[in-house]
Amino acid sequence: MINFKWIKLFLVFLFAFVLQTTVGDWLQIFGVGPDFIVILIVAIAIKYGPATGCFWGFLAGFTQDIYAPVEWLGAHTIAMTIVGFLVGQLEERFLTLNLPAKMAVLAIGFFVSDMIYFLLTGLQKDVVTNLFFSKTLPECAYTVIVGAVVFYLSAGKAGKKKRSV
Repeated sequence: MINFKWIKLFLVFLFAFVLQTTVGDWLQIFGVGPDFIVILIVAIAIKYGPATGCFWGFLAGFTQDIYAPVEWLGAHTIAMTIVGFLVGQLEERFLTLNLPAKMAVLAIGFFVSDMIYFLLTGLQKDVVTNLFFSKTLPECAYTVIVGAVVFYLSAGKAGKKKRSV
């Protein structure tokens, strides 16, 4: 039996990856752009739970690792898998999050992902501090803004489905 949820998630994953690798470059402001992959992982993990979040986090991280330098292979995979699992603990079946709470979870997930990545790549403390203020904070803010729009639009779509039933 075909599970259409997985097909839909795969198509959304492909769409997010294409956005990240194409449109993400166009949306950059001063070299800082949104991270559509983190938005996707957080949204999937909140909606479907830790196991699904881990799976899609692994797939997204592995896909990102394909484009990373070889000496850091696996860093994105581990970071995204952990974020998918941790955020998945806030699964919607057990806890309903409003838009500001989802934005906060997205920001925390982004920070956790970057910090795990920095730790695994073995960067020195002064380099991590510089990257945190010059890259992580601005990208997190941009990602949260774009994520808020995505969460708002997806909540409106879900609300329309519930009202029409």
